[in-house]
Amino acid sequence: MSDDIRERYRRAVSLTAPKLSATTPGLAVEGYWIGERHYYFVADRFVPALGRLVGEPAIADCVTHEVSPVLALENLATLLSESVGRVVDLAALADAEFALPRAGILAITLAGQEHIVDVSSRRVIEWRSALAMPALYSPDGRYACFVKGHDLWLHERDKNEQRPLTCDGAPHFSYGRQPDICLGAVTYAKRPSPVALWSPDSEWLLTHRIDERAVPEIALVENAPPGGGRPVLHRYKYCAPGDPLPIATVVAIHIQTGRVVSFDDFPVQLVVAGSPFTGRMVWFGAHGKAFALRMDRHFKRAELIEFDLSAGSGRIVMCETTDTGYLELHHLLGVTPNVRTLNSGEIVWFSERDGRAHLYLHDGATGRQMNRITSGEWLVRDVVHVDEAKRTIIFTACGVDPRVDPVLRSLCRVNLDGSGFEVLLAHGGDIAMPRTEPAGLEQSRAFCPPYAQPGASPDGRFGVVRLTHVERGNVTRIVDLQSGRSFDIANAYPGRDEVLVRSFTALAADGTTRLHGTMFLPSDFDENGKYPLVDYIYPGPQTNVHPQSFHSIGAAHATVLAELGMVSFMLDTRGMPFRTKAIRQAGYGDLALASIEDHVAVVRQLCERHEFLDRTRVAIYGQSGGGYAAARALFEHGDVFTVGVSVCGNHDSSCYSAAWADKYRGPDNLDAFAGQASAASAHKLEGKLLLISGDMDENVHVSQTLTVVDALVNANRDFELLIVPNEGHLLLMRNGYVQRRIWDFLVRNLLGATPPAGFAIEYQPHELLRMNKAWIWEWRS
Repeated sequence: MSDDIRERYRRAVSLTAPKLSATTPGLAVEGYWIGERHYYFVADRFVPALGRLVGEPAIADCVTHEVSPVLALENLATLLSESVGRVVDLAALADAEFALPRAGILAITLAGQEHIVDVSSRRVIEWRSALAMPALYSPDGRYACFVKGHDLWLHERDKNEQRPLTCDGAPHFSYGRQPDICLGAVTYAKRPSPVALWSPDSEWLLTHRIDERAVPEIALVENAPPGGGRPVLHRYKYCAPGDPLPIATVVAIHIQTGRVVSFDDFPVQLVVAGSPFTGRMVWFGAHGKAFALRMDRHFKRAELIEFDLSAGSGRIVMCETTDTGYLELHHLLGVTPNVRTLNSGEIVWFSERDGRAHLYLHDGATGRQMNRITSGEWLVRDVVHVDEAKRTIIFTACGVDPRVDPVLRSLCRVNLDGSGFEVLLAHGGDIAMPRTEPAGLEQSRAFCPPYAQPGASPDGRFGVVRLTHVERGNVTRIVDLQSGRSFDIANAYPGRDEVLVRSFTALAADGTTRLHGTMFLPSDFDENGKYPLVDYIYPGPQTNVHPQSFHSIGAAHATVLAELGMVSFMLDTRGMPFRTKAIRQAGYGDLALASIEDHVAVVRQLCERHEFLDRTRVAIYGQSGGGYAAARALFEHGDVFTVGVSVCGNHDSSCYSAAWADKYRGPDNLDAFAGQASAASAHKLEGKLLLISGDMDENVHVSQTLTVVDALVNANRDFELLIVPNEGHLLLMRNGYVQRRIWDFLVRNLLGATPPAGFAIEYQPHELLRMNKAWIWEWRS
């Protein structure tokens, strides 16, 4: 038995998120259009000598359907070695950053150096030192802005000269920085990156000045600082419900003249955990205008503000309010809002005013509604591309086919006047297409054209489409949106001995709402066997849980548990995105209550449905909001769940970030918080519980876990506790020791087996980096 468990551990390691990301090709495909050719980069070539995937920049020609490297890595290695006078090998290029600033020119950032290569002549035409600090690069390539102290500075790249753009920044009243309430303040302060946006013509830099002086502080103690010594105290600003919020003032800086325009009449409360620039709620428009979206504290009011940069004035273009629940401009947190300002002066607006998420066309001068753009018993998920010349919108929609999981997307097109709706592409899984971002691509890469289009070609004819299926695999292809012809540029398909995956449906606790989930079975699954069931929970409501793609990074935790010899599942419940407003906001004001009730109902249905499930061995497991839900479910539903793992749970939302709690709880009845805290029901614990937290978690403070510990101690309940020094909120994804301790706990308490002694899980830096990229790409797509 011990040999079998050790072998299962060995196989499970390869399925953890960092290992999976480093060995599965085609998980993340980054790129943009240059005419009718698509430049892209994907790590899809496994190099045995390196034991990892590497990628090379490639070009896909939509006319010939040919896919070819911009420059083969071996040739590039030789070229760079000759240029720099030292050996540059594949190992070095595996960590390089590539860009195609324009046709025929390849830029490589490697080991602190920037190399510009003329592809046709195969020679390095320029090289120089890269900036040592994080920066935002202007579209024309002349400038980079960076943070220095509490101000923004400008670096003129050709002259190698620097000058300040602002001069009066102060602690907690600074320019171009993330607010402390970004839930990563201590880490961010060590290497601050600028928060701003360059205009397409490189003449203006748009940023903000944030006033956090009235926001209360919170403290983290670095109990075991590297190198030893006394504990180190870190203080930063942190908003809980009822606390004053930071105020951002939008500031525009004219680069040539140095003129600073401050839009003081339009303060923006920071109702999200970070800058509105990070949330892509600010962008440049036509005719010297810029736009910003502003929400009130409880997301009851949404406003679109227009800024005239030259005049230094602003106006509220339009607003929407709600008396029930909260407003959304996209169902997912941190994803570009589904609002577009057109050169014609019109506005494409996303609203759930009829109970489903649809698009409306508004007059930008008066704000009045001109017409509906979309309608039907389905909903809009993403505005992908607006073609103003043809007056059409390409978008993804959920629920177009009522027979399948409503979260699955179809690619659609419609005219701005609401006519001509058509489904361009649908298949048995999910479909994603990168958005033409109003704010452009990320400007943190020195040679990436910031306003290039990643999904639709400039003429709107071609699109980069990702088709995914949790069982059958993923493929990224370029599709001719007129003829339907296509060709593939990347893929990720299942191999042998994969963990088995089964999609399922069940009824919510209300007895009527149909829910969808994914069940993971061991690769050596025996239908006649008997298996414990592990429920991997995250209650939302800002994201979905059950995966829609093969080798989903978010599903890695459930996958590894299956390979350890258990059956695990992930479930989308009421209170999650991409359903009607009534279903999505079920439980509004009750936090995770609806989700937990649905999980209880589905566990019972699965155990009744499948003889191979042992209803006496059911565990629940989650992180962050899932950590809260796992503990609360174990406390309140001990008749269903006998084992629980709670990782960095936000166990009391009255002490958690206002950006989350205010929106999803609502403005009424602060006293209701007393009943939702895990500590209030900790005395009911009968099963086995493992609590985990990092002592340097800037998002969910370690005190949240210790408050539950205090309640359990006072109630004389037995439990296990792991506090990990110097770890933050992502310790579950990044820390191999934490991963192993969870496996050991579940193996002992569900399988009745002895874990292998001293089993080590170690992650390499390149694996963690690849995981982060794949995870972000998966989230944003």
